[in-house]
Amino acid sequence: MPIYEYQCESCEHQFQKMLPVAQCSDPQDCGECGEGSRKLISSVNFNLAGDGWAGKNDRIKRQMAAKNKRLDAKQAEMKRDAPGMTLAPNVNGERVDTWSEASRLAKSKGKDTAGYDKLARDAKK
Repeated sequence: MPIYEYQCESCEHQFQKMLPVAQCSDPQDCGECGEGSRKLISSVNFNLAGDGWAGKNDRIKRQMAAKNKRLDAKQAEMKRDAPGMTLAPNVNGERVDTWSEASRLAKSKGKDTAGYDKLARDAKK
């Protein structure tokens, strides 16, 4: 709910109230003297909560950048430890000679072949 500012018409005391939008124009009683007050025009302050707002997106972006930095460091360490290690074409542990054959085998087993297709294209280069 938004916060509205009011000013008493008698004592000119200013105060704030958190009210639903539908009730913002209703007269509010002054906390000092109990008389009626009028709503002041002021800047609106509110927080947009939920998944689709920029604050959360920025936080997630920072978390992903930190995660990717850790993963890059781990991959670099693995390359230093085993520089000659490469991926062998296989589908569920069943070894084949090429990535193209692995793609065909995966397709015949009803698996997603997107990863195999990319590796097959890279191997042809």
